[in-house]
Amino acid sequence: MSKIFIVYGHYSDQSFNAAIRDTFIETAKQQGHSIDCVDLYKENFDPVFRGEEPDKTVI
Repeated sequence: MSKIFIVYGHYSDQSFNAAIRDTFIETAKQQGHSIDCVDLYKENFDPVFRGEEPDKTVI
């Protein structure tokens, strides 16, 4: 059994990408793997570095 971490980011749960993600997760679980998935879109992830100092309480 493996632990699999998926990083996903798409605005629509009806997309082809979401269908691929869901099929992969279902198949991997059937084979006994442990899945952890983070959806960057739902987390409001912003990939743009603005040159600001990070919040010291986060680090």
